[in-house]
Amino acid sequence: MAGLRISGLATGMDIDSIVQDMIRAKRVPYDKMAQKKQTLEWKRDNYREMNTLLFSLREETLKMRLSTTFLAKNATSSNDNRITATADSTAGNTSYTFNKVERLATTATNASENTISGIGGKIDTKASIYSLRGKFSGDIGNFNWKSTDIDGITENVKLSPASKTAKLEDLSGGTIQNIDNTAIQVTKADGTAGDTFTITTNPDDLANLAEDQVYVNKDTGQLTFGKELAAGSSFELSYKYVQKESFTAGSSNEFQLKQPGIRGTANVKITVTTYERNADGSIKKDSSGKAIESGKTTHTFDNSSFTSSDGQVTLDGETGKITFKDKPAEGTKIVAEYGYSVFESKMTSHTSKGQVTETFNFKAGDSFESILTKISKSDLGVAAFYDEYADKVTMTRTETGDYNANVYDAEGLVTRNTEMSFLNDPFLKNILQLHGRNEAGGEDAKFTINGLDTGRHTNDFTLNGVTFTLKEKFIDAPVTIGTSTDTEKVFENIKGFIDKYNETIEKINKKIGEDRYRDFTPLNSEQKEAMSEKEVELWEEKAKSGLLRRDQTLMNVLDKMRVDFYGTVDFEGADQYKQLTAIGITTTNLYNVNKGKLEIDEEKLKAAINEDPEAVYQIFAADGETSSQKGIARRLRESLTTAIQNIEETAGSETKNQYTIGKNLDDLTERMTSFESRLKQYEDQYYKQFTAMEQAVQKMNQQSAYMMQQLGMGQQ
Repeated sequence: MAGLRISGLATGMDIDSIVQDMIRAKRVPYDKMAQKKQTLEWKRDNYREMNTLLFSLREETLKMRLSTTFLAKNATSSNDNRITATADSTAGNTSYTFNKVERLATTATNASENTISGIGGKIDTKASIYSLRGKFSGDIGNFNWKSTDIDGITENVKLSPASKTAKLEDLSGGTIQNIDNTAIQVTKADGTAGDTFTITTNPDDLANLAEDQVYVNKDTGQLTFGKELAAGSSFELSYKYVQKESFTAGSSNEFQLKQPGIRGTANVKITVTTYERNADGSIKKDSSGKAIESGKTTHTFDNSSFTSSDGQVTLDGETGKITFKDKPAEGTKIVAEYGYSVFESKMTSHTSKGQVTETFNFKAGDSFESILTKISKSDLGVAAFYDEYADKVTMTRTETGDYNANVYDAEGLVTRNTEMSFLNDPFLKNILQLHGRNEAGGEDAKFTINGLDTGRHTNDFTLNGVTFTLKEKFIDAPVTIGTSTDTEKVFENIKGFIDKYNETIEKINKKIGEDRYRDFTPLNSEQKEAMSEKEVELWEEKAKSGLLRRDQTLMNVLDKMRVDFYGTVDFEGADQYKQLTAIGITTTNLYNVNKGKLEIDEEKLKAAINEDPEAVYQIFAADGETSSQKGIARRLRESLTTAIQNIEETAGSETKNQYTIGKNLDDLTERMTSFESRLKQYEDQYYKQFTAMEQAVQKMNQQSAYMMQQLGMGQQ
């Protein structure tokens, strides 16, 4: 066994102890290197602790350069029940009088004129819209059903970010059979005509697409343009397509298509792929693991029949269920291609972004609930929902205000233009019974402020840095809004910064003032084993103390920070506020005790904040080319950045691996590794010498025994 030694058998000596004692003497230089390494690591960690402290203070200087820190404002209302207000840092110290609020801004709403369910009872909102035909009180013909494979659809595509590609979302797993357009006319975000692109469906054209071409992938619905379209661009594409779905046969002879509403079967194909079977009925596979086909059968239909020409498959056009006369073997692959029913619906709304028109292609399988959700999630900016109790649909524009130019005279409304228009859409107008004449709301707020008659689209609006919220109408008594400096908040912001500075210099002063106990060197493993855990802790506490005592880098940063704080700041403004002492921030009297900490005269600082908050702001945040022209926070940040970099040069950081202490540690590690090798050589040498001695003693013992044996025999 490697490393196993059995010694001292001949001499009876404790060879291991003797060797270890001899090695211990040789280890003295190694232990000193280990102690030096540990001391360097502690020193490095102390530096990094100080750097973390400085970095934290530097982050605080960013807040002290923000106007919101010093120019915080209060806004108070004489009647919060009628109007509330908030003010940002740009607001002046002034007041506003609302003489009256004649009208609040309202959202436009519209509801079904009559109940929408038919005689059979309330509609099932989760059922497919195709199955609800005849269950609405409106005329069934108002759905204007189309077949995707015969009539096709027109899809409107909008690009949010700028892009060279777009996707036909309504295709949804289908394959395009025919594109009605020969070119795509792009509309820019502002509604003006953009570029025209000639359509190609040839994949070979994709590699060398001209700038005025667009490639349409018939299988995926992906469009690739010859050049990038700007954000907000849109276009329309009319196309016919069939849905394509795959099934794997199991225990049933019935299969459910995703889309119901199959009104014609001329383009329906059901392809069945069978596979070779093993004796146990499992599917045979080739060497690559691919199933081996045995045959493929395609079932087609006459347009007038829902039973395949060979009589083997029946299709329920109403539900989309496929039924095989003979159950396909388990594992058989079935692919169905079919066209299904859709209907189009169009609506317009007027919003803060302008007029928005959306065209929807609703599928036969969409539920009534999902149709209302699609409308609500569109760019129309409306919320649509069905109330079962009232049996009506309500549409509410999500924004308040009049964006479609209602006309008023002295006595009220003259002409009302609706915010939502249903464009005589058959589904919206006849099925959901939504008519423009029933729209309510959609009015702007109307009020008088400081004697000026004006209005807004919303009840929340901002004027000169003050955000007002109108809460109720009134004409009887004015409401006054006053803005003033939030002295308490500004004071607390400054106090928080000064407290952080005081905390920082206190910890640095404590670190550079620690006593150094040179007799307490780092413990090695043997020394730690001989001491209790508490004794080790107390020992190392003294061993770590004073490693940064009178450290020049830290002393320099303290001196520089004091200079940064006490120097005058040259900026254009009130002459009396150019220095910290002018606003009540001074050094504590007991310098020997507090080591340069700052203290605040609360009354004096608050008075300065009230009198000239801009000047107080400039003392901390002024910007300029020279140090004297820079505010305290800017000076301090530069000084802290330099100090942090200097410490990182010495002690490194998470991102800086090359540093002075690190190089010393690497050198020590290398020397210790080399010394360990020499110690191993010494140990091997000592054991060899003691082994030779053991062998010599053993030989002498053997000779002595032999002689004794011979002498004994001679006496006999």
